[in-house]
Amino acid sequence: MMNLGVILPHTKLYGGVKRFLELGNIFVKNGHSFTVFTPEGLGPDWFDFTGEMAKLEDINDHSMDAVFLTEIRYVDILANSNAKRKVFYHVRENEPMKKVLKHPEIEVFACSSNIFEHDRKRFKLEPFKAIGGIDTTRYQPKEISEEQPDTITIMMYGRLSEKRKGTMIAVKACEMIYKKNKNIKLLLFDSPVDEKSKRMIEEFNTKIPYDFVLNHPFDKNTELFHRADIFVAVEKRAGWANTVAEAMACGIPVVATESGTKDLLIPGETGVLVKRNRWSVKKGIESILKDPKKRKEFGKKGRNKIEEFDWNKLAGVIINHLQS
Repeated sequence: MMNLGVILPHTKLYGGVKRFLELGNIFVKNGHSFTVFTPEGLGPDWFDFTGEMAKLEDINDHSMDAVFLTEIRYVDILANSNAKRKVFYHVRENEPMKKVLKHPEIEVFACSSNIFEHDRKRFKLEPFKAIGGIDTTRYQPKEISEEQPDTITIMMYGRLSEKRKGTMIAVKACEMIYKKNKNIKLLLFDSPVDEKSKRMIEEFNTKIPYDFVLNHPFDKNTELFHRADIFVAVEKRAGWANTVAEAMACGIPVVATESGTKDLLIPGETGVLVKRNRWSVKKGIESILKDPKKRKEFGKKGRNKIEEFDWNKLAGVIINHLQS
């Protein structure tokens, strides 16, 4: 048995947080202990976490075999901890990695090929590939008809407060389509994490008919994704595109940039690869907008591909590496 832990800023609904709650539950299920250290020591109210919670200030009261970190701001705390293995799990391209590299005792994990290639090119690093993941048991693939529906629902992540998510680029692309094709509607979703997020959602508007779903129960995401015919993601500097992974797990065809999707999106096979501008996104959406057979094919192959990155497989890879 290993005593494992992670330092997080909080347990709100963010991709980097979700990663360790998912992995933590699997570690615990497999007989290890897993502790989440945050400044306040409070657990999530949106996820059934089975590990332990503790305050960050108490980290050295625990005997840890390995502690993970995704936030650079806590790197000195990790470096000064008594953990036998200290791991910076790199999940965002724009992290100031030089602060990590000052500590040779800290190992680096890459959450995707995007991050691995970024670190190798920019920092001459060879991080350990800990790529993924997704809970494939939580998501069921949608049965896609080969008949064209009267209205196509285009879905996207509605985190308007983070421009790097590219939500408005996707919306603008859809508005260009809507000028000539009124048979589309938008489906956006988010769980606002602060007042800025709430305000920007309240102020959001578009001429396209749309639903903006807020605080949808995490354990019912399949129902939400099954409302979509196409999923669009226009991120930049992403590590692992969680929403793309979720869409693919639900059998929804994706139109996405390369950011966070190098391991998932095989152009013309598991989805449509686009550049990060409205014209490219428009063209990508239009390439499958009126082709239900292609949407069905992409959805099926996308689901098959994402099964390679199940959290259980990733947890096994990590444990094997730590025990080697």
